[in-house]
Amino acid sequence: MPGSLSTDLYFHEQLDPNATQLTAGAVSTTAVATISGTTSAGAAPTVTITDCTDRRGNFLLNPVTGGGAQAAGTVCKVRFARAYTKAPGLIMLNINNETDGNAPVACAPTLITGDGFDIVSSVLTTAKAYRVDYMIIP
Repeated sequence: MPGSLSTDLYFHEQLDPNATQLTAGAVSTTAVATISGTTSAGAAPTVTITDCTDRRGNFLLNPVTGGGAQAAGTVCKVRFARAYTKAPGLIMLNINNETDGNAPVACAPTLITGDGFDIVSSVLTTAKAYRVDYMIIP
């Protein structure tokens, strides 16, 4: 099972410190173990990974235009390093506009499978940094 858990002496779940880290992928890629922006976040969005595994993570999504314009819809794709046997039961997700004082942005996980999920959001703005946090509960 991805991101295996152990417990401490108080039976609090502890994430596996050796879990596979996800990496930034090319625009709209669905390659295993990647997180990538899509063209709804601009023609050339960038992803900067802070700490992302199959169980939880946070990263920056920076919409960048280059002939394309942002649109509401799928702005990011998250693909797990090791697929779950079935779609996760719950994905907690937040997006905040870090450039404008951590203002929350409407978002939701979609197309959830054992391989990963996509993130849909309202229109993002060029030259803003969006912090994305997620947590997977199988």
